[in-house]
Amino acid sequence: IDIGDPERYAEEVAQYTRACKFLKAAGANYGLAGETPADLDDAGRELLSEVYGNDPTASAEGPIRVIAPASIRAGRLIIDLFEKEAPKAVANFKALCTGEKGVSKESKKPLFYKGCPFHRIQSGFVAQGGDVTRHDGSGGESIYGKKFNDEKDALKLKHDAPGVVSMANSGKNSNSSQFFITLDKAPQCDGKHVVVGRVQAACLPVVQAMAACASADGAPTAKVYVADCGVI
Repeated sequence: IDIGDPERYAEEVAQYTRACKFLKAAGANYGLAGETPADLDDAGRELLSEVYGNDPTASAEGPIRVIAPASIRAGRLIIDLFEKEAPKAVANFKALCTGEKGVSKESKKPLFYKGCPFHRIQSGFVAQGGDVTRHDGSGGESIYGKKFNDEKDALKLKHDAPGVVSMANSGKNSNSSQFFITLDKAPQCDGKHVVVGRVQAACLPVVQAMAACASADGAPTAKVYVADCGVI
């Protein structure tokens, strides 16, 4: 799970990489010793910025930054899936994690969670994502077609703690690709949503980091999305 602007982060990494490259190539000419700007003190980093800017060949490659960008990687969510209670929903979830079904013939979109944002993160309730067709909560598609039916045994499972993973729906028998992760107990979802799994306890800090981006109306305060996914 990543939290932040991926394009901005990529540009910041590129800027820092240019600073490292210049330091290694020309730093010794200015009394700057180190592999990265982190090896320098404040005065050294200031000098590095100055001499880079005064070098027309180097600076033509673009601006630099002398402070390493903070990672946007929040961590990894490992989810234990309830295949016994929800075999059909779990098969759908796993296939969307691997992307093995390729591009949908109907929507022409990849049936793949990679890159999908959590478009709704509501304080004290859920983080919802998995809209593989529109990325905004208005779409979604299962590997079986647009929708598939509920599974009775999975409806009996409880939303009794943070980290419960369930299929989002628009009513009875309307499961698609969208899912949510509870941020707290959510008994109002019991009997209404197919529970497909539970986030492992060691990964709950990532859920907490996602919860920190919640708002009362559900609009995330920062971009939260699936950077990569698969089955282990």
